[in-house]
Amino acid sequence: MPTPPRTIHSKTDSVGKKPGIPGQGEQEPGTELRARVERLGTGLAESLAALVANVPGRPSGPQALGRALGMTTVTASRLLKALSQPDPIAVLQLLPGPNPLRKMVESAAEVGTPGEYCEAAEIQVTAFDHLIRDEAGDRGSLRAMLSAWLPEERREFEGQRRQTIFKALNELEGVACEFELASMLLFPGKKKENLDIVSVKCLLGIDRIRPDAPVKLETRRLADIDLAPGENSPRVPLNLDGEPALDGLHTVRLDDFCNAPPAPLVARQFGNQVEYSLGPTGFGRGSKVDLVIAEVNRSEPVHRKPSTVRPPYFFMLPEMPTRRAVFDLFVHRDVFEGSTPSVLSYNTSSLGPSAACDPARHLDQRDCPEPMQHLGTGIHRVRMLEFPRYTMLLEHVGEKLGWNLDEFSVYRIAMSYPLVGRQLTLAFLNGAAADS
Repeated sequence: MPTPPRTIHSKTDSVGKKPGIPGQGEQEPGTELRARVERLGTGLAESLAALVANVPGRPSGPQALGRALGMTTVTASRLLKALSQPDPIAVLQLLPGPNPLRKMVESAAEVGTPGEYCEAAEIQVTAFDHLIRDEAGDRGSLRAMLSAWLPEERREFEGQRRQTIFKALNELEGVACEFELASMLLFPGKKKENLDIVSVKCLLGIDRIRPDAPVKLETRRLADIDLAPGENSPRVPLNLDGEPALDGLHTVRLDDFCNAPPAPLVARQFGNQVEYSLGPTGFGRGSKVDLVIAEVNRSEPVHRKPSTVRPPYFFMLPEMPTRRAVFDLFVHRDVFEGSTPSVLSYNTSSLGPSAACDPARHLDQRDCPEPMQHLGTGIHRVRMLEFPRYTMLLEHVGEKLGWNLDEFSVYRIAMSYPLVGRQLTLAFLNGAAADS
């Protein structure tokens, strides 16, 4: 006896609400498209499930189904996974394309599957093809559209696209980095409204794939003030020994913590600005180099309490194509007491880095695909395979400055293939809306 089709129900969106209708009776953008997608996903799931259930011999599992209908095991597995989804949008996202589905329907008819199931499936597959052509143009664009309604799928989809961008930029620019780390440690300053901030920056596995590829690492402003013996200006960056970093990067390098040979630097000075680039390294896997630096900024004018107006924020901005990036924020227990940072992300391509919640940069704000992790207190949970000397480096910082790192809470954003020019921000909003 033929098996009746299963019933699939439309789900709510990622925040548990149906697409609403904003004020003045206007529909939310995309409501009609989403309704069409859900109807099609439901129709495909029901018709294809009924077709598979009525194939002669009732093949079970991807291998048996593939043999029965002339599909590869991968395609059959993908089909069965899609049909197991309760969300019709997820069904549409995971299904094979119209052409493989159409061939499957033809094969099902050839092996004797009842015609009504083949006809019903063919109608839905044709509608699937029309959706792609009418609304997206190609399957990749449709996946991008559907990912907006599937948070987990969106994370995977964007990760794949970022990897593609990484590969392209690596080949175009001729350089990439295996791992980029930015760590900031926030400690109470001598004045209540100020903070002492340590910035640690690591570029590990800097790799040229062309010998002539220029690699700009950083631009620094050199101090142009005269200091009396033993006197430090509170606004001059220091190294961990408390010495003014008057010569740019050289004073703040920590070559002992590199995994690979330390990066050779070339400095070019323009007035009181100095531009650092990567010196001769050869090219290819055997020529990878590292850069590790740490600087101390005393009495930075950052309010210790969160604010709804100009909230305190700290950010990382990837400098080159990077396979993986990590931004760690260490917050002393007497700084921003009782407050947890929020994650913001900005496109900096046109106007440069953005202040948190700057209304003038609202259109530059982007969703951050990766969540923030609260790693607890201390440094025992911050270990990373990419940087085995990380905890040793942090212990070195704590010893040099006399700071007890067990008094710091640690917040982390980790991302594979971050976009160059995409600012990752941790901000203490105290009720300020991240999307305001």
